[in-house]
Amino acid sequence: MIIQVEDLVVVLKEQEILHRVNLNVPQGKTIVILGQSGSGKTVLLKTILGLIRPQQGKLMIFGQDMFRIEDEHLFNIRKKTGMVFQSSALFDSMSVWENVGFSLLEHSGLSEKEVRKQAEDTLAAVGLDDAADKMPEELSGGMKKRVGIARALIGRPQLLLYDEPTAGLDVIISASIIKLMEKIHAEFSTTELIVTHDLAIARNLADHIAVLHEGKILAAGDWEQLKNSENEFVRYFLNIGEPYEKENA
Repeated sequence: MIIQVEDLVVVLKEQEILHRVNLNVPQGKTIVILGQSGSGKTVLLKTILGLIRPQQGKLMIFGQDMFRIEDEHLFNIRKKTGMVFQSSALFDSMSVWENVGFSLLEHSGLSEKEVRKQAEDTLAAVGLDDAADKMPEELSGGMKKRVGIARALIGRPQLLLYDEPTAGLDVIISASIIKLMEKIHAEFSTTELIVTHDLAIARNLADHIAVLHEGKILAAGDWEQLKNSENEFVRYFLNIGEPYEKENA
């Protein structure tokens, strides 16, 4: 397993955000955490990234206990991991290639020329062959998302984490990003963990889906299994994209 989460409990401001969450991410698979805003998806992702400390539970990444890890092992895990942020999180003062190559410029010891070549190759892989010298302000929302994906890819990670990769994009651009994510998985042999509310991502990309609601995983399985789930919320959410609300609730 690339990621193992066992009985994870996270409490923030005296409120339990995640309740005994269990999750496995096998090598080479695409796992989707599906849920509405406020379900706890981003908190789970931040906990996996080490940005939030849980009150209880176990988290293993690449076989390392993330709550008892030494700095050397943590650095190695981060080198194997790429993160695609919801907002793309580009540096406005840097060109596209500098944004993509930022980690290599800072930490690799490679020359600027070598980093630029790698950045251009990675931009080509996400369909942005001619964007290297553009500035972020010149890019559309879909192009910014592609740059964010290229930045996550440049170190050739084994694990890719996506936070709401189609948020804020229209249906057509979202569909193109989903196709790109599928292409990357095939070409780079990555393992993915995707947190999203986008049903199209779950339907088209996921090998396994876990539906998170109010901090709990209500059901897990593939798309067809969950569409026919015995859980009322899960069934309605996947079939019509909206939560099920009982009358007079």
